[in-house]
Amino acid sequence: MGLPIGKSTQFAQLAAAGLLAACAIFGPDDSSPGANQPGLAILAFYGDTSDVQLAATVQVGEVTSVRFTSFGGGCIRQDSTEVAVAGLTAVIRPHRLEAPPNAVCSADLRIDQNVADLRFDEAGRARVRIVGLTQPDDRIFVLERDLLVSP
Repeated sequence: MGLPIGKSTQFAQLAAAGLLAACAIFGPDDSSPGANQPGLAILAFYGDTSDVQLAATVQVGEVTSVRFTSFGGGCIRQDSTEVAVAGLTAVIRPHRLEAPPNAVCSADLRIDQNVADLRFDEAGRARVRIVGLTQPDDRIFVLERDLLVSP
């Protein structure tokens, strides 16, 4: 035999209030400063590696774009990308935002598209390094590509 009608309604309301309180306590709060933890983007995920697209040649002073993928989803979102060019070397560091450890997240996998613009001021063979992490072990992972910078 179940609860009387009045008691079951009160029980349902109490259960719903408890569930909402738990979500407020354990869910991510993007409005508070420092709620997200930054880190390098994930470029290799359980054997899958980032896809990189880069022109084979570029002219000195011309802007060229590097397109590459990173992995996210659930509690991991795409964030900013740092680009540093010195001589014929470019280093790209894509970042991710990760929710706090007690956040409730979905288990989806997302493949994010990243774009970084480069400009080389001298001719020669240029090296492009994209620095990120591997999952599941959070080790540094570097993708390298070359392109020819023509005068």
